[in-house]
Amino acid sequence: MFKKLGSYLLLSLVGLLAILSLTWVVLDRYLPAPPKKIIATTGIKNGAYEPIAKQYQAILAQSGVTLEIENSEGTGENLARLTDHKLNYQVGFASEGTLDSSQTKGIVSLGQVAYLPYWVFYRSTKEWPDLDSLKGKRIAIGPEGAGRHRFAQALHLDASTPKAESALSGAEATKALREGRVDAIIVTGAFSIPAIQELLRDPSIRLLNFPRAEALTKIFPQFRHLVLPAGIIDFENNIPPHDVNIIATTTSVLVRQDLHPQIIYLLGQALQEVHSSFGPFHTVGTFPTQYDTGYPMSSEARDYYKNGPSFINRYLPFWITNYIVRLFATLIAVLGIGLPLIKILPKIYKWFIEKYVDNLMQRLRIVHIDLNSTTEPSSLNVIEVELNSIDRASHLLPMRHTNHYFSLIGRIDSERKLLENKKAPQSEA
Repeated sequence: MFKKLGSYLLLSLVGLLAILSLTWVVLDRYLPAPPKKIIATTGIKNGAYEPIAKQYQAILAQSGVTLEIENSEGTGENLARLTDHKLNYQVGFASEGTLDSSQTKGIVSLGQVAYLPYWVFYRSTKEWPDLDSLKGKRIAIGPEGAGRHRFAQALHLDASTPKAESALSGAEATKALREGRVDAIIVTGAFSIPAIQELLRDPSIRLLNFPRAEALTKIFPQFRHLVLPAGIIDFENNIPPHDVNIIATTTSVLVRQDLHPQIIYLLGQALQEVHSSFGPFHTVGTFPTQYDTGYPMSSEARDYYKNGPSFINRYLPFWITNYIVRLFATLIAVLGIGLPLIKILPKIYKWFIEKYVDNLMQRLRIVHIDLNSTTEPSSLNVIEVELNSIDRASHLLPMRHTNHYFSLIGRIDSERKLLENKKAPQSEA
């Protein structure tokens, strides 16, 4: 009996370990640990998105997450990278309104994080009054796929410039403008970027005004109308000398839909830290937004912006928080599986005892049948050995099963008396 009970307990222990192992495997599949490294696809080298990504990189590093930054040709390539699951990009930047919805499957937005102005700089002794002044001019609009290239295409400014000069960007485009190889350049980036500040302060270079900017926002819903106030660049010298109407779009931070929720919360924290302050075109709290008019919004990001970090996220480091979440999930899963088993175990135990007693009763029945069918001394000795074995086995029953014990003892005594009666004539003989 003890051997069988020991086997039963061993099987129970093995079953419990199997449940724990299965629970961990399931959790690792459906609630995996967050990755320690993610890759962001930004834009052209030294472009508008790269400095933003570097700020995210520093913030994520504080939580032990490495953000690798890789340049691209702009929004078009970023979308292609994020939707191609053969590639390992999880985060990317994109301009609003430049996407084809069929190319964004599996991508969600963490919100719009900034205005992205299209700065149109030109060299001329006279001020160009409007967008029409760009017609027929040589304009560096950047490589295909870049947001400013799409902007130029939307306004039909991409036809009159040789391809080599048209694709120039960054420092090369600025150099070409100063050397007279192009008449104008389109630059994207924040007001505070040093390269843009340099162009805004250069007395030989002018910033194009868009007096019909509001009309363009109605024709092209992806555009925004911003105003660069007079004197904001240099208040003392009143640069610029008057308000300048600017066309802009918004920048969205996109991630793959299957990115770990804890990483999304970390990115949400980084976005708020980097973008929630005021700027020349917006007030405090404008960004990041809880909506995105161009891309489907991440529910995790929206929840983070609305409610902030969870209680444990506020007071514990990122990785400890993650392990606590997984530990709670494991406990819940084990309890979910274990509690029904705890209810079943008494029934299994009762069945085991009844089976054990039933087995002894079956052996006693066989003894009874054999006693009634034989008088051979050798057979009676075998029956006696079996009867003694059943007697020893009955004494192993736990005290709580006394009723079964006395039932067995009564039957054993009856068979023992029958055995003695069978053996008595042989003794007298």
